[in-house]
Amino acid sequence: MKWRFILPGIFLLGVILFVTANLIGAGHGTNTFDFVLHCAYPAAFLTDLLVSFLGGLDWLSFPLGVIAGLFQYLLFGYLIDKLLQRRRVNRVAS
Repeated sequence: MKWRFILPGIFLLGVILFVTANLIGAGHGTNTFDFVLHCAYPAAFLTDLLVSFLGGLDWLSFPLGVIAGLFQYLLFGYLIDKLLQRRRVNRVAS
């Protein structure tokens, strides 16, 4: 049950680093944490489609993408936990 908390935590740490690097180095070159935006896809892609469909909500694009990314990694962690639990049960039963 640890992966469902570890993966979203790592993603959230990356988002925090992305925001702080943008605030500290505003306008002074490229940001080294731009990869965080790409880590939220494909879930953030769906929220971008939703924002473009509704229109006029451009300021919601980033927070919705972060929430979608957190949910995505929570789901990945949950699936990893279930697969490891099944593997553990099968190993004990053998």
